[in-house]
Amino acid sequence: MEQSETTALLKAKITKILFLLLLVRLGLYIPVPNIDLDIFSQNQSTNPIFGFAKTLTGSSFLGIGALGILPYINASIIIQLLVPVIPKLEQLQKEEGEFGRQQITRYTRYLAFAWSIFLSVGIAFFLVKPIVFDWTSSLALEIILSLVTGSILSMWFSELITEEGLGNGSSMLIFINIVGSIPNSFSDLNNALFSKVSYLDNLKTVGQGLIFYLFVVSVIILFQDSFKKINIIAAKQLNVSYSSQTQNFSELKNSYIPLKINQGGIMPLVFSSTVAVVFAYPVQAFLNLGFISSSLATSFMSFYSIALNIILVVIFSCFYAALVLKPNDISQNLAKMAYSIPGVRQGKDTTKYLEKTVARLAFMGGLFLAFLAFFPLIIGNVLQVNLFKNVTSLLILIGVITDVTSQIRGYLVARKYEGFK
Repeated sequence: MEQSETTALLKAKITKILFLLLLVRLGLYIPVPNIDLDIFSQNQSTNPIFGFAKTLTGSSFLGIGALGILPYINASIIIQLLVPVIPKLEQLQKEEGEFGRQQITRYTRYLAFAWSIFLSVGIAFFLVKPIVFDWTSSLALEIILSLVTGSILSMWFSELITEEGLGNGSSMLIFINIVGSIPNSFSDLNNALFSKVSYLDNLKTVGQGLIFYLFVVSVIILFQDSFKKINIIAAKQLNVSYSSQTQNFSELKNSYIPLKINQGGIMPLVFSSTVAVVFAYPVQAFLNLGFISSSLATSFMSFYSIALNIILVVIFSCFYAALVLKPNDISQNLAKMAYSIPGVRQGKDTTKYLEKTVARLAFMGGLFLAFLAFFPLIIGNVLQVNLFKNVTSLLILIGVITDVTSQIRGYLVARKYEGFK
């Protein structure tokens, strides 16, 4: 009876999440009023913003849900950057518990609302106005209200999904939009695989693509679950004899702190892509003035974008690790439980050791995450096979799937444990 009840509750949660995701997808195809979508689509290729926007929304269609979860993600970045700077926010996060987290969430919502207005104004006046002949203030207001409403609804749906406890709502919204763009990629994949006349060439291309795909997916899965063990030992075990320590060696080896190499998951990629657009747009606008040749401008922009994204991914990985892991708190908890790291004194020495370890892991994890994101682009150029134009999407897909499956597994274990009470 308990098993069937747990299954029914899980099905209800999944059904609710799928329904909310469907609503988000429908919002992309409800058009903003009085816009010629054909002309708008033709002008997208000249603007670098659309590349990232299409990654997050999965569509180049200007619907009321075009902004999607983007303003909420931007607001989260800004708030998290402000927490260490503003003492009041830091106090709310550290000392106020659940009430403090609710207050920070409220501030994030307010900022997301303001940011959605800012982005909507930018889209209305810089992207839509140049292609509309009868531009009026009422049309601008309609566009802004439509986009802001769609963004607020996406933020609300995201929070409802998160409340179900089966994954992060923001990540799942990005996930479903990427999945929605997969059918559009099949034509590109077909052209890449079967553009050659020779059957052997086609077979070779398919084989290279499959091997490359399996390799990338395997590395991503291993990277998502990898962690470093920090061995710890209880104080009472330091006073026993050497023979007793030898007998309990297997027990000592099993006592450790697991530090994930990739603490931030996919969020450093999402955040870096968001911020990179801000820095890339003025550079692209300057290059479009024609001071240098188009081929040189294209090469420079490609190098600049890759270098900028790598730097931002590393920075956000380190920032996320510092946000999630508090070496001082871990050190204090170890001292309270009478545990210590072998060869390291309790207190400040433990804190310094953990800070260095966390910083080193975050830096290495950020570099490897950036490598995973851009390595397929290099391989694609070498093999002349453009199978994975945006591996960030692949990383997000696998990251979300891994997170959701672990959340479902944890939910089932928790329900099973409650059944024994």
